[in-house]
Amino acid sequence: MRNLKALFMGSAAFAAMSVASGSAQAQSYAFGAGSTSVQIVYRQLMDCLYDQAQGSAGKPGPMAKAWMCTGFNTSGFHGMILYAPTGSGNGKLVLRTNDKSQIGIVSHSVPYTNLSKYPGSIDVLDTTGYDGVQFIGSDDVVNTTDIINWNAGGTTSPQSKFGNLIQLPAVIETIGLGLSEKDGNNVWLNVLTAGLNLSRNAMCGIVSGHITQWNNPILTALNGGVLGTGNIIFVHRWDESGATFLLSNALVAQCRYEFGPNNETDATIVSYSFPWTDRSQSCSTPLVARGSNQVNWPDQFPTDQCGNAVSNPGGGHFASARVINQNTPPHHTTGSGALVDFVQSTNGAIGYASGNFSIDQGRVSLWPFISWRTANLQSQWDLANNTGKFQAPTWQGAQKAMATLIPQFDATTRANPLTWSLQGVAPNPVVAGAYPISGFSWIEMYQCYRNHNTYDGPRANGIPVDNNAFLWLKIWLDFLYGTGSTGILNDTGFAQIPGVWQSEIYSLLNDPVNGPQGSGCSGKVGAY
Repeated sequence: MRNLKALFMGSAAFAAMSVASGSAQAQSYAFGAGSTSVQIVYRQLMDCLYDQAQGSAGKPGPMAKAWMCTGFNTSGFHGMILYAPTGSGNGKLVLRTNDKSQIGIVSHSVPYTNLSKYPGSIDVLDTTGYDGVQFIGSDDVVNTTDIINWNAGGTTSPQSKFGNLIQLPAVIETIGLGLSEKDGNNVWLNVLTAGLNLSRNAMCGIVSGHITQWNNPILTALNGGVLGTGNIIFVHRWDESGATFLLSNALVAQCRYEFGPNNETDATIVSYSFPWTDRSQSCSTPLVARGSNQVNWPDQFPTDQCGNAVSNPGGGHFASARVINQNTPPHHTTGSGALVDFVQSTNGAIGYASGNFSIDQGRVSLWPFISWRTANLQSQWDLANNTGKFQAPTWQGAQKAMATLIPQFDATTRANPLTWSLQGVAPNPVVAGAYPISGFSWIEMYQCYRNHNTYDGPRANGIPVDNNAFLWLKIWLDFLYGTGSTGILNDTGFAQIPGVWQSEIYSLLNDPVNGPQGSGCSGKVGAY
């Protein structure tokens, strides 16, 4: 059993504490799970601040220390944080249950690798050795259902045992629309060097199932000629995914007033609004299309949760990205990696994943995704001002999009995660240069933590340094929000959280009542 030994007493304590290294310092661990979109950037940040879990001697995986890591193991405490990329929906489940056995299928995206290849080594996928779960990553915001589930159960509820659910924006990301290199008839797509251009109308037409062929005249006019022939296959996530939330939340807002021909053979003008309803919605009211981590895609769900047929009047082609056999290529079983693999191996496919999949990481051999090409999208600014420009999924464009959000909290609302959710989304940013499908990826954590019973870390005069889980995580958050992380973030396609949000983050973290380990934890057992 690997034990979490959180060693920290806040950032200021680091400078004042003298801690032995090497054999005098036992290895320490913290554990999380969730979003697959952030798996690379989290791994790089964790391995920069603490000891490496990947790429060093005796450790699995090809990933060496990030070249943008300017000060390796700057914590001075060694140790590791291991993070299992399982998808945002699974991360929420794991946090609510505080049960490591609930960790689902782990993505095998590089740099993660099978433990069997490295016998006896530490592996980020070996969740059986996790000593509890202390946090999760999610690209999907906390919603009302999450809060209801958090509070359900009276004295056995997560709220009763672990205090409030705390949600903090961690990084800024894009959702890119990537495409196969070949059309529906196995012929190379005629895509310009600058990439596929998709207007608002074209993007909405494809996802709503009305633009179904690569030689659709709308696409031809946008891209200077016929792209190809055959079916366009829109590939989506099968699981509860934060990437699906960011995509659907944006398209519900952006496609509301888009119209066009029903399909290539039916000129009837129809709405291109996002039609696929929220899979998690109760049947007590009519189902609606809204931002959701799982929607009623027509290929995956013949009927919705209320028993109604899921119609597809335009005749669009859809596919669910799920790879069952992880022992034969492609190796990704779930998450963004599985979707990228599926798109690459399917003629005529287009799908969505975090924009960092399109970053050239050849110098550190992070990605085998050499043919993941993303589309350039039309933003609201470009549309309103008729600029003729299309935006690529860059961290700079995402940073501009999320900079439009100015949080308005007070001492009461700051403790409510729904306040962060409502103010922390930009479904249709209106600013020059903004990439239109951008969002925060979030850290979700407990308010109350307890000390671990087993401890073999540093001691002061024979007394163990505080080994509370939150203090371990807090030092990593300090690094994440500090200047030392920006190089790694940008190099992997992410951007740092704006200063106005960081101010609110630390106001909550330092809240003596509602913050982590605040007086509101009195009488609660705390998460292990």
